Amino acid sequence: MPDTSTDLKPKASARKKSARKKLYALHSWLGFHLAAIMALVLATGTIATVSHEIDWVFQHDMKVSPDGAMVSWGEMQAAVQAYKPGATIGSISKMQGDHFAYRADVTDEYGQRRFVHVNQWTGEVTGETHPMTVQRVFRDLHRYLFMPNFIGLPLVTSLAFILAISLYTGLKTTRKWRTLLFRVRTDKGARVMWGDAHKAAGLWGIWFFVVMITTGIWYLIEFGVSVNYVATKKPNPIPSATLTIEQVGEIGQVMPTQNLDNVVEAAEEAYPGLNIKLISFPRAANGTYFVQGMVGNPLIRPRSNGVFLHPATLEVLHVRRSKEYPAFYYINEMADPLHFGYFGGLPTKLIWFIFGVAMTGLSVTGVWLTWRRLKTISPSKAQYATLPVLVLSMYFFTIWFDRFQYPSPPSEEVPFGTMTTDGIQARATIARSGDAAEDATIRFALLSQAGRPIVQSARLEFWDDQELVQAFSDLRFRGLRETAILQQVVPEAILADADQIRASVTFSDESETQFEILRRLK
Repeated sequence: MPDTSTDLKPKASARKKSARKKLYALHSWLGFHLAAIMALVLATGTIATVSHEIDWVFQHDMKVSPDGAMVSWGEMQAAVQAYKPGATIGSISKMQGDHFAYRADVTDEYGQRRFVHVNQWTGEVTGETHPMTVQRVFRDLHRYLFMPNFIGLPLVTSLAFILAISLYTGLKTTRKWRTLLFRVRTDKGARVMWGDAHKAAGLWGIWFFVVMITTGIWYLIEFGVSVNYVATKKPNPIPSATLTIEQVGEIGQVMPTQNLDNVVEAAEEAYPGLNIKLISFPRAANGTYFVQGMVGNPLIRPRSNGVFLHPATLEVLHVRRSKEYPAFYYINEMADPLHFGYFGGLPTKLIWFIFGVAMTGLSVTGVWLTWRRLKTISPSKAQYATLPVLVLSMYFFTIWFDRFQYPSPPSEEVPFGTMTTDGIQARATIARSGDAAEDATIRFALLSQAGRPIVQSARLEFWDDQELVQAFSDLRFRGLRETAILQQVVPEAILADADQIRASVTFSDESETQFEILRRLK
């Protein structure tokens, strides 16, 4: 019988070689034709990893020097309130390290939002900055390309599958790993040098690829789960706490502003060992104080552990513990720390940044190497297909940018009058844009030394010599703020004649209060 074993070996070898060529072709095709969007996502993610640090370098108000013991949360709160009287504090948070100032998210009565930074070592406000920071720009560009979340997020996260295929095909077509790990030949021309660098970086970054692929796919799964909960109207499996209608009514007309020292004391008593990272203030009539932080596992996001407190009594409404999460949601809270590498502070961020640069470099060098091999500069159909995505991203950037253009104070604001009833002051001003418009805006404000007015709606009436000139009903106030504001456009002719504004204000406890504001000067 003839020996066929020697005949089978060349055939098997040929099949392996053919399979390797196909995998290599797929590897090259993906890297070359999807290069633009892939490189954009990789580069922006790399910068996002250290974006807080980039902000710190360029924003002097974020820089502090450790000096003795830190002041209390209450002292920082008082400093912000003194710096921005009448403004609403949304939250105060600890930033990236001891050399970063604490940050208060503040909105003034005109709707302008700012980050106010406080030196936690001295209790002094160091300055303020616009919320459109380097961190915000690159985080949002990386996360969903400035597009609406339901479009951009699945688009970006689906690239994890492309990364997975690229990793697999790259490894299957690479031999002599031990040699390639340490070999970058610089004496054989640019193509050989960059080819060696491409392979070495890919091999050294295998673990990083796995982390990015896993977390990217996990983000996509998380998105799908959240869509399912919205579509089926299922309750959120991660409990939080809000006030009932009855509890809101019991507070009365004004939600007291609590000293954060008392808030912290109540939270730490309810959750011993909680390393507080952020304190959120109530943002609605049924809102609570939410004190969140770290406990144990550094891979868990701070939002996963915290205490919800009644805004008036500081009664503990709920304690959120990550260890009580269902397995899926516990793992889910590890995604961000692993994806951006911030779980170990600056050292792990720098490691993630270095490997992110290498991964971005793989995309760029892969394109160059394929271009050298194909000798073509004509865009492919696949490359043309990615252009609409980039164009859409640029279009949605304009919409995203507009979200950060907060209303400016009026160029002219003339006092109409004030009145105080039951500790609540009503203030009316006439705001004009400065041009010769036929209309002006009446700004009706309610404020109290005790806290935030919990207002539902109002009716404004304009009177002239005991005669009703104009009335506006069911006017709504904007959120829960230190200074409750409603604005109504009114013809200048009415304002010129009116000598009194009568306001009927309905509070969230269903009580009504009448304010009669006489005009100072007519």
